[in-house]
Amino acid sequence: MTPGTGIDLRLVRARPCVARVRWWSADGRLAGDKRVHDTTTLLRVPPGSWRVEVEDARSSHDPARLAPGRAQVEVRAGWRTAAEVRLAPGATVTGSVRTAADGRASQALVEATTTDGTRVHTRSDALGVFTLAGLPRGVDLLVGARSRWHQATPLLVRIGPAPAPRLVLRLAQPLLGASRPGGVDPVVGGALRGLVLDADGERASYAAVVELRDARGTLLARTRSDREGRFVVGGDLPDRAGLTVVVKSGPGDVVVDRVHLRGLAVGAGQLVDLGTVRLTRSPRRPRPARASLPRASAASLRLPSTRV
Repeated sequence: MTPGTGIDLRLVRARPCVARVRWWSADGRLAGDKRVHDTTTLLRVPPGSWRVEVEDARSSHDPARLAPGRAQVEVRAGWRTAAEVRLAPGATVTGSVRTAADGRASQALVEATTTDGTRVHTRSDALGVFTLAGLPRGVDLLVGARSRWHQATPLLVRIGPAPAPRLVLRLAQPLLGASRPGGVDPVVGGALRGLVLDADGERASYAAVVELRDARGTLLARTRSDREGRFVVGGDLPDRAGLTVVVKSGPGDVVVDRVHLRGLAVGAGQLVDLGTVRLTRSPRRPRPARASLPRASAASLRLPSTRV
């Protein structure tokens, strides 16, 4: 990266909020993600074309949430390119999710997708009611809902100056199966499994932390081993290569040991068995004693005398 190259981003908010800033390269790769409290921030990126997206960090059901904004920035070598993104007041869509028998569907996933690809999702509460806030105005939304086994027919909503009508999403269609109109095929991702033992190789390591990272070190999945030391990490992975599994000892061990399994690959719908992972303890040098620390003496324990 050329020194001094980057994006001087200025955020104009309709009301105070914490902004979440993400930026993508020209090939669609996510390059960075951070939260910004100030009005300006510097994104250190190499020269090229970058897409910057900014959204309100509030929850998607908070009515005070602002609509997201984006900017396309061309960065030149040795230059700091100025860019501005505005977060305007957003629209709100409310409604309810019902079952096929007209019952309340709690904890159903509700998602709204705009024409430019922006997605906002939330879940219905115990009464089946949902609120989607911070939606951009003047665009068409496709709002749908799904539960574990069923899904609702998506509704097309136009966000204009007037408040949007209250929606009713009915989970009347099975989620899986491509034979029906509008159905989707089940997608089964890849996963990795294994068995974690302690450094002696005799005891299962309970609650050991297992992390799955890609070639860039980005965290993809995280889990812990059970009481028998077994773990399964992933479950929704596409065809990937160059993966690394990092295993750390659980909270029952005083010293944290780590094992890195590099160069792994997994395919969609494939369960890769890593076998037994043994936590090898690396030698640790003892801390040197500090001669500068004061030592206890009899004088320091002497109390003032009191005459009666």
